[in-house]
Amino acid sequence: MERPQFITPALSILLDAVRAIAALLVLGGHAVQMEIYTGPYPFGPTVQHYAVIVFFVLSGLVIAHSVRAGNYSLRDYTIARAARILPVSLFAVAFSTAIFLVLSRQGLSPLVAPDLNNEFSLAAILLPALFLSESGDGVGPLWNPPYWSLTYEVWFYALFGAGLFLKGTRRIIVLALLCWIAGWRVLVMTPIWLIGAGLVRYGTIWQPTKGTQAVILALTGLVIMSVSRIYAFDAQPLMFAFHAQFGYLLRFSEYALTDFVFGVGVAMLFVAFRYFAAPMEGCLRQGAPVIKWFAGFSFSLYVLHWPMLSALSALGIGAGDNPLVFLALAGGIIGACALIAQFTEYRSRDIRKWLDRSFAKQQARPEAIG
Repeated sequence: MERPQFITPALSILLDAVRAIAALLVLGGHAVQMEIYTGPYPFGPTVQHYAVIVFFVLSGLVIAHSVRAGNYSLRDYTIARAARILPVSLFAVAFSTAIFLVLSRQGLSPLVAPDLNNEFSLAAILLPALFLSESGDGVGPLWNPPYWSLTYEVWFYALFGAGLFLKGTRRIIVLALLCWIAGWRVLVMTPIWLIGAGLVRYGTIWQPTKGTQAVILALTGLVIMSVSRIYAFDAQPLMFAFHAQFGYLLRFSEYALTDFVFGVGVAMLFVAFRYFAAPMEGCLRQGAPVIKWFAGFSFSLYVLHWPMLSALSALGIGAGDNPLVFLALAGGIIGACALIAQFTEYRSRDIRKWLDRSFAKQQARPEAIG
């Protein structure tokens, strides 16, 4: 007997809420990191990084679920991923580049700029556009460090698709080639994404049958996540020292060991959420329109917020320690991203249909000639 789907309608709404909250945490964390806001903040300085790990686990879960739920071929899978990613990614590269060119030519730059690419070059446009910015000695887009995780996700998609849809020697050759191009930084984080994908197959096996079990599972997940954060700064030097022997910088993958442990905790929470979502389905459905609206442009918010924060910093605009001003600035960024998403993220379905038609015409053309 086929196992039930891990993502239920109620859990889908709850996961959309998780996606929206994680995007907000990334925005808030980076605003604090760039000193746009210097007032009271209830979360630690690394909350934005761990929100990305939540995104990775969630992404693996959603992609694997969509493949299992639909009658996908490799062509369908590739078109779906391209239609989802490219409208937002290409706009993000162009957007951050434009902001950099306009402000830097006036001698302006962010006052606090951690991990910021501040040197214009053709590579800073082409490599991110081709998702090669984290491979080898690649450079990231101008004024947009968070783009790194999008690059990782694209390679996760490629590796998963090749492993799932290809067979035999062809699969081995293609996977080896993709691994070589993606690079070690991506590969060392891939198991985190696969944790989410694994929930589609095994999550229902671990499903609690009682409320007490679900609570214990959720608390255990939270403890594991907390422990991984506590020991992250102890494990990072070990990773750094090992890779330094080969002259290799892990960059954003330097916490891969503890990030994996954190991902396990996130997966345990998702399994517990599946239990709790069922009795909450009525309430979740009532809030679904707002939740889905916010989740619908969370991708755009993630890849566009940093260039906007950079512009505010370069122009000397900040909230100081005033929470109300901070909320106003954050609201402006959220509103701008929601508007931009109307022309990028929300066009994914139309682009997918166009790609489907285009590929269908290409395949039909030789037959018509014959």
